[in-house]
Amino acid sequence: MKFLSFKYLIPMALLIASLAGCGGGGGSPAGSTAISGTASAGIIYPGVVNVYAVNSNGVKGTLLKSTATDINGKYTLSLGDYSGAILVEVSGTYTDEATGNTVTIPTTNPLHALVDSVNSSTSNNRVVSVTPLTDLAWRKASSNGTSATPPAVIATANNLMDDLFKISDIIGIEPVRPDIASVGHSSTSQESQAYTLALAALSKMASTATGTTDYDKMNTILSRIETEIETDGAMSTTAAEFSAALGTALLSSDSTTRAADDFPSAATQLAAVGKKSQLLTLSITGTLPAGTKIHAIEGAITLPATVSLRAESTGKTLSDVLLLAGVATGMGSEPIANYLSLQVPKEVDFNVVLNTGIGTGDFAVLSYDVSTGATVTAADFSLVSGTVFVKDSNGADIPGLTLTIR
Repeated sequence: MKFLSFKYLIPMALLIASLAGCGGGGGSPAGSTAISGTASAGIIYPGVVNVYAVNSNGVKGTLLKSTATDINGKYTLSLGDYSGAILVEVSGTYTDEATGNTVTIPTTNPLHALVDSVNSSTSNNRVVSVTPLTDLAWRKASSNGTSATPPAVIATANNLMDDLFKISDIIGIEPVRPDIASVGHSSTSQESQAYTLALAALSKMASTATGTTDYDKMNTILSRIETEIETDGAMSTTAAEFSAALGTALLSSDSTTRAADDFPSAATQLAAVGKKSQLLTLSITGTLPAGTKIHAIEGAITLPATVSLRAESTGKTLSDVLLLAGVATGMGSEPIANYLSLQVPKEVDFNVVLNTGIGTGDFAVLSYDVSTGATVTAADFSLVSGTVFVKDSNGADIPGLTLTIR
């Protein structure tokens, strides 16, 4: 494992925690809630963005603010002192990646995105993308606009689409213009690349679907995916179709190379689209010495051959692969995990630093994908001998504790 030493990690984490309480400049005026984002199915320009309140009973409320998208499909809005859930609707035009046609999204059937909470403090300046994937989450949450959408329902639907489409945050990650220059730009993250490729694959699927217009065809595909998710909790036939489309999709109708060939790491991230991820729970058992708390945990886990993790080309796992849970929820920064996919057997190495310290119990969950047709249980994973360390606030080993996985 090639991680920074605990004697540096723990003081650094505590320093960051102390700085987090200090004031800073920039952002929206005090008391003002702001959102921004990208509207894309292909880039939507010109486009109209309408933001509505979602009332406490989960019903669509008053129009809060409207604006137009810029040439890159981006928008920014101040919502004043509003606090709560919102519904964002986008209409306008875009260029379809598969056909090159100009497609109209009518005001009577816009794309949607639901956000469980915005406010002027802890949930301020949220990024809110509006895409066919966020529209699927809206369909799931609202039963295609017929049911109320309280915050918990919104969060569950968004998280489900994150998982099924293997994007860590379909609301907070922004796709980019579907061309080689934009997708390949040094500022474009692998997550944004993968999001853009996913939209191109949906466009490819829609190009052969039924419908009078290209937007009708896209809605045909979204309706089929929606029906499968409602029936099975995941995608089945449409997952296979998505995989085939991803393998042949172009970033624009005049492109000469396949998007998956141009951006293989982003395409690999999408390899398990349609399947729900499985979870492995990490826990510390034993008796802590009096007055001692756990401030850091390090280890390595051997993975079954049929298991894969979503990761960048460097091996760093995506932000939703290893998450703090149980007694560690909200107690530290994002865990550091590295996926050794080319090693035999495959392995994931991890470091967890906990700012204020925890007791024993469940502390993290690892999200993984399983190859089609394979069956995997926790018993198929194992800890790498000699790699597990549990540390106190001084970086010293804590005796009598055991890391377990289940």
